[in-house]
Amino acid sequence: MTAIGRGGAAVPRVSSAGGRSLLDRVEAVLFRCEAVLVSICLALMLATIVVSVVTRYFALPLPNVAELATVAMAPLTFVGAALCTYLNMHIAIDVAELLPTPFLRRLAHAAATASQVVFSAVFGYVAWEFYAYAAESGERLIDLGTPVAVPGAFMVAGTVLMAFHALADLYRTARGLRHPGRDP
Repeated sequence: MTAIGRGGAAVPRVSSAGGRSLLDRVEAVLFRCEAVLVSICLALMLATIVVSVVTRYFALPLPNVAELATVAMAPLTFVGAALCTYLNMHIAIDVAELLPTPFLRRLAHAAATASQVVFSAVFGYVAWEFYAYAAESGERLIDLGTPVAVPGAFMVAGTVLMAFHALADLYRTARGLRHPGRDP
């Protein structure tokens, strides 16, 4: 699945003949949406914490909006994990780089990515159970009455996105294709 480049080095194939594949385009759109959502959540967390501190300091008669920061933590964490999966910037031990051949490095990368798919499936099941309980019970947070199902839904969405990115990476690894977000 790889071509031999200058000096005998293996060069992965490009996704499609000179253009971007449908998978690359879909993943790029998802990546941009994830990045915007995570950025908004971080800004919301910062703003609500500042408002909460100012409210307490000046004893203003405002509700505790710090609950929104807590809720924003779910998409920041779980959609952010999907973002890291796409960028391959998640916590990893790069022992694969020490392996002597490109085939063994690719095999190690595939094994790590497959384990991430398994993790996503297991965590996705747990997240779904939590979300289903929260949605069915109608449980709400104390200060603003935000439904607990909202952060639960972001746990599920982030896990699904993480699994999608990991499966796409596994597909590219198996086919010897370049990742459009990481390769020059």
